[in-house]
Amino acid sequence: MESVSFDTLTFDHPTACRPARISATLHIPADRPEPLPCMVILTSSAGVQRHREHYYADLLNAAGAAALIVDSFRSRGVRRTVADQSLVSAAQMEGDAFAALALLRADRRFDPERIGIMGVSKGGVATLNTALAVRQRWRRGFPHLFDIHVALCPGATAQHRDAATHGRPMFFMLAARDDYTPAELAIEYAERMRAAGNDRIRVKVYGGAHHGWESLGPVFDIKDAENWSCCRNIIEDDGRHFVPSLGLAMDEPEFQAWARQHCVTRGARAGGGTADLKQRASADLVAFLAVHGFVR
Repeated sequence: MESVSFDTLTFDHPTACRPARISATLHIPADRPEPLPCMVILTSSAGVQRHREHYYADLLNAAGAAALIVDSFRSRGVRRTVADQSLVSAAQMEGDAFAALALLRADRRFDPERIGIMGVSKGGVATLNTALAVRQRWRRGFPHLFDIHVALCPGATAQHRDAATHGRPMFFMLAARDDYTPAELAIEYAERMRAAGNDRIRVKVYGGAHHGWESLGPVFDIKDAENWSCCRNIIEDDGRHFVPSLGLAMDEPEFQAWARQHCVTRGARAGGGTADLKQRASADLVAFLAVHGFVR
């Protein structure tokens, strides 16, 4: 494991314009020919976890790919964002991801045509955002794009009105019993992305699974979880949030304040994973990457 650090990419968004120095850990498989594919891994709201982000890094290494786990939280003095998602935004994590992409593309150990991104929950939101064409304009001409996207249980209450992507392969891995980031919203978003021209999107819903199935054992309550599952809104091309129930568009700070008063709730369930589920989902992930030539 190799430790790296880099400056985040800032872009035209109220939270993504804040500079930060980001730390990450690079996991490289042994005895594999270079240049290697590499996956940028973004964390859930719980931060970097052994059973989740490091598990996926090990899985990717076993399949012949490197992995870069980006710690968007501790670099900003934050341990977790479960109780307050504003501590680190998905837009900030998006900036971290693209800065990591630039770093990897400049490293000759890695194949610049096989650099992907994946994330769970909050990291899944940022993963989806990296795929959307409209957000490329916000990044002031940053030239690079990820080659493949994997979003596990991503939040999809906020969906871009223009759902066009750059057409790269995408895999939505969803939990049927998710009351934190409901699967039906992500399915809807995936369908909108398909309708906007991306025919390389796969969606799989794991029946009986809860949010964060990487945690083996019984389902547990996250009592302090800031739950946005009832805060449906559409992100306009200028970044404002249109709230259908109000018929109004708000800027980012205004929407955040309104949502915390009117639709954000507390509490969610997570865990409940089994070894069988984790194994099946892992096999599906590796198979998806193989189909698209990311691993061989």
